[in-house]
Amino acid sequence: MRTPNPATGAATVSIMRTADIVKSDIDLAGLMLRCAQNNFEVIVVLVRPLPPRAHPKVTVGTGGSSVEFTATVVPPGAEVLLPADASALASGPWQAAPELSVQIAAVEGDEPSAAVQGIIPLAGLGNAIPLLLSNCPSQ
Repeated sequence: MRTPNPATGAATVSIMRTADIVKSDIDLAGLMLRCAQNNFEVIVVLVRPLPPRAHPKVTVGTGGSSVEFTATVVPPGAEVLLPADASALASGPWQAAPELSVQIAAVEGDEPSAAVQGIIPLAGLGNAIPLLLSNCPSQ
């Protein structure tokens, strides 16, 4: 998907996977991999925005292993940017996994029930990442 970047006017290129609606909370929209300066970024997309200055704890897992990240909310708040380590996981172990489990803890000021969790299918990720990178303007 190509969308104009309002700050620079250049195109932002990304690929997305929607959450499994049967196995996920209604507030989890899916996963986006977006071109970045040297590689790509991993972003969890939500329906309900989070406060702009929040740094939610995000746990992602495949099979029996999981990793917790401290993420950054991307304005206006419906995107949660994972650190660069998540790109390495997407380029490696996630490609062999059928699905990714995601849990975003409630942020300060939210109800504990505001936590979001769900499952995102990863089929085709191994083919999609090289295609994404070949279309990134900075690559």
